Amino acid sequence: MRLKIVFFIFLGILFLISPILAKEYEVSVSVSPKEMSLVPCKAGVFDINIKNTGELEDTFSITVTGLPEGWYSLSEDSVTLKSGASEIVYIFITPYCYGEFGVFEGTVTVSDDSEDTDTFSLEVIADRMIEITLPEEITTCLGEETDVIATVKNTGKESEDITLTVSGEASDFVDLEESSFNLEPGKKKDVTLTVKPEGIEVDDYSLELKATTESYATDTASTVIKIIECYEVEVSYPEEVTVCKGVSELFTITIKNVGMKKDSYELMIEALNYTVSVDLEAGESESFEIPFIEEELGSYDVDFIVESDFTKEEGTIKFNVVRCYGVDLSVEETEFEIQMGRGKLIKARATNTGIKADTFEIVSDVDWVSIKPSTVELTPNESKFVYVYYSPEFGLKGSFNTTLTAKSKNSQETEKLVIGVVEEIIPVTVPETVEETIETTVEEITTIEEMVNTTTVEVPEIPTAEAVGIMETIWENKLLRSLLIAIIVVMIILIAVYLVVMR
Repeated sequence: MRLKIVFFIFLGILFLISPILAKEYEVSVSVSPKEMSLVPCKAGVFDINIKNTGELEDTFSITVTGLPEGWYSLSEDSVTLKSGASEIVYIFITPYCYGEFGVFEGTVTVSDDSEDTDTFSLEVIADRMIEITLPEEITTCLGEETDVIATVKNTGKESEDITLTVSGEASDFVDLEESSFNLEPGKKKDVTLTVKPEGIEVDDYSLELKATTESYATDTASTVIKIIECYEVEVSYPEEVTVCKGVSELFTITIKNVGMKKDSYELMIEALNYTVSVDLEAGESESFEIPFIEEELGSYDVDFIVESDFTKEEGTIKFNVVRCYGVDLSVEETEFEIQMGRGKLIKARATNTGIKADTFEIVSDVDWVSIKPSTVELTPNESKFVYVYYSPEFGLKGSFNTTLTAKSKNSQETEKLVIGVVEEIIPVTVPETVEETIETTVEEITTIEEMVNTTTVEVPEIPTAEAVGIMETIWENKLLRSLLIAIIVVMIILIAVYLVVMR
């Protein structure tokens, strides 16, 4: 209980002596002017009036807050004042030439055993100022030049010599039309930036455009350049083609504009001496049928190029040259005779020896022939008979070298024939009376032969082998044989007539 009473008495004493202690250490501070306006690089001064309002001498520390670091300097960091004395400390301020602009609220604090504060306002006004404006985003096509306009304006009060520089990821493919010029106050100038995105990838690239002057005036503008694929081509073509030897066949190359803009393309095939140009809108396509012909069997690689000012596509087509067409013609007789006034029918067989269906025409080089069928359609390895009937014109005779040919647009084969045309044999008509006389004569000749047989007759010499051969040769010749028979018949008739007359 006593302890509590002592505690409360101690507190009461403290409350009684505290006003006396406070008056011993006390200070007041004031800043003038309260507001000030400056331009960059121009100096200004604020006065700090410090007064020791306490009863004892004291030393006071001075601090300033609210201004960018490095802008100001204090004439004194601290002051020692006797009771009732005062002193002015100066704040020297110079806003940086390339610093910040606007209003800054500053605070001065004087402290030691006691403390006091005061505030002031500093407005930094730029009288030399330039502004740059750029599109926030620039979209351009890969491989295509694009012009972008940047605007530079002198918003200050003085004429400025301005220098422009570019930096950032896109600086390697962006050119400035004009990098230095003079601008009067309130004037502006459009500057062209040419974007040339070549040899880069489709992507977004940063770009920074900075304007500097010989004064503190400066500005920077940033943008993003989006590189997109506007020009793109798609080429469709066969990688491998089988063609027939010696036959002109067509293959197709299709060009399609799969880009975003119209483009002009050129198709070049050097090996075929082929060049063609075409203009295509976005999404449009065109096909080209190109002939290929080769006389030698084998494989051939043919390169081609499709290109425009912005894109290029290359390709290779492999051509396999094979034997597609062929025909075989066989005739059952290649040498034969035809009697004048008669005909001769022979058979021929046409076979398609190629790998493709074909139509063949069967023709002869003489006009005294009939061929059925004269045209045959044959699938690969198929055969068909053709009937060829030769009928020489009246009066035509001799030996003829002729041909029979099976031909199509792609192949042919010819067979050589030798045809002998001989005279027609006219049979001899004998009257009935003459026939009776002949019969009688034959009987008498028989009687005479019997009489001769009883008489010694000298045997003729036997013909030699050489003579026999000659006779056989004569006998095998149809013409001589017919002539010999005719002579014998005539002689028999003459003998018969003679005997009748002599009787």
